Amino acid sequence: MNRTIRARIHESAVRRVTRIYAATLADIFAETLQNSRRAGAARVRISVSAPADRLEQTATGNTPLTVTIADDGMGIADPAVLLSFGQNGWDDALVRREDAAGFGFASLARRNCAVSSRPRSSDGEIALGWRVEMEPSHFLGEAEAEVQVHDDAPYPYGTAISFQATEAAAAIRAAAEAAARHYPLPVIFEDRTDGDAAPEQLPRRAFLDGAVHAERWRGLVFGVFRNRRDGYRDPDLSFFGLTLTVGLPTVETVHGATWTVLADMDDCPDLELVLPARKEAVENAFLREVRAAARLVIYRAMAADPSPRPAFEDWSRARDAGIEMTPPPAVLRPWRPSIANVDDWRDPPKLAPVGKDALVMDCETEPPEDQALWRAAERDGAAPRLFEADRRLDGYGWYDRLDRATGIAVVVTLDGKVHALDDAPLPERTGPAAVELPPRPEAVCIQLAVRAADGPADALALPADVAFAGEAWSWLHDALPLVTADSALQPHQLAALLRNGFFSPSDDAGADSYETQLGRFDEDALHLATRLLLSDDDACRQSLADAVRRELMWLAPEGRAVDIRIRRPDVTVTLGGAGAAR
Repeated sequence: MNRTIRARIHESAVRRVTRIYAATLADIFAETLQNSRRAGAARVRISVSAPADRLEQTATGNTPLTVTIADDGMGIADPAVLLSFGQNGWDDALVRREDAAGFGFASLARRNCAVSSRPRSSDGEIALGWRVEMEPSHFLGEAEAEVQVHDDAPYPYGTAISFQATEAAAAIRAAAEAAARHYPLPVIFEDRTDGDAAPEQLPRRAFLDGAVHAERWRGLVFGVFRNRRDGYRDPDLSFFGLTLTVGLPTVETVHGATWTVLADMDDCPDLELVLPARKEAVENAFLREVRAAARLVIYRAMAADPSPRPAFEDWSRARDAGIEMTPPPAVLRPWRPSIANVDDWRDPPKLAPVGKDALVMDCETEPPEDQALWRAAERDGAAPRLFEADRRLDGYGWYDRLDRATGIAVVVTLDGKVHALDDAPLPERTGPAAVELPPRPEAVCIQLAVRAADGPADALALPADVAFAGEAWSWLHDALPLVTADSALQPHQLAALLRNGFFSPSDDAGADSYETQLGRFDEDALHLATRLLLSDDDACRQSLADAVRRELMWLAPEGRAVDIRIRRPDVTVTLGGAGAAR
């Protein structure tokens, strides 16, 4: 067994070469344009044409179009390099700089194609041009492709590649535009399927266009953007116009801008991309260094901003790297109660300075208890003291010195006895028309557990006139509003609290529309509130009036009074005193 072995490519691998690429237009344009750039081209021309007689049809019934990509680069001296996968004709410096793999031409393996080229002569003479037509069998090594002299090869030098496409001309143009968007050379597009269309240069934009700060680093150019709109997994690195995502960092600030960074390739052989398509980066130590360096570039851009508002973690990292950033000011968002309808988006309150008596709401609460707490805090004058917690500020001295509300508890007084809300003897409601209503307690108190920054634990007791027992995120039918006997709360006010605390619309396919669900909820909530605060008779009158407004109002004649009398099973309707009708 004393022997040596050496890596080799088995011939069976050639028979799978058509699987290296998906042969999409994006693959073909990306690889072909990169080869034109490496060949020293000054511009690239893409043209689309249809067969002269348009009689040739594909299996799908579409007329195949011919796409031709031509450049004025150095041309190809040896046609054999086209089918020598892993070999390329580039000089050693370019191979080292770009890790050229020699597999790009395989992007055409699934399509019939033709290559015509005329190499650039070193002595200034015009070289012979050549042409070769290839099918998938040639890429798979099953047949030999014949190279012929071709007088119409690009002149005085260059390469032209043609292939058949079943995609529509508009799709071809869209793919070409995407490939040309950040490509460093001008790309001319010509749609010859429309006789009136003139050649035009496809739009280009520098990958780092719009950056507020730029730095070079080990062969890359970083560009920092402030509040750049991007989507999930958007490309953040450009390999000479071929864009991919490598996971460069984003820095979220505290109530401020979002900072992102992109990288453009200059001369960075240490950055390894997965070959041959270069659609992702190799996860290695250098890529981690790239991300760390990109974060520091963002910090330096933030340091130049007059109000960077960094999170404490970012501020600390920057300081450790010798980058001084201004810490955020002592402002927070005032606390507001949550609501059960998570899709009801509302503008957050504006930032406000925090005073010495500020209380940070650092506890988990549910919408019903939030609604009761907010009403109690407003009645007690404590509402301006309450601010939202923000974990990103943990570590800053001014924030750490603020008192924290770490828990909430509710106690009710029933029949002279004080009970924790969860232990109070309360009935269970079984529906909106349940006979038994929650009792009216003598008193309600909401207690916030307070952790003082520089003292012992304390509590803030807020007298309240309403609390909600039972489970949060339940149906209105299960809600148990406890309103004190001396409360001045009106039915419509309690109904609004019930909506904010419990209304969460269903998005099931069989559910009614949002408006219908909300209307029914509001009616049921007002019925419950009226029964509890006034009487069953008042609630009945209110519900009947709501039903008439909802279902019958459109039937009432304009400008005439309508009197409705119901005595089961009879219904009597009088129109403007003119008589009775069934």
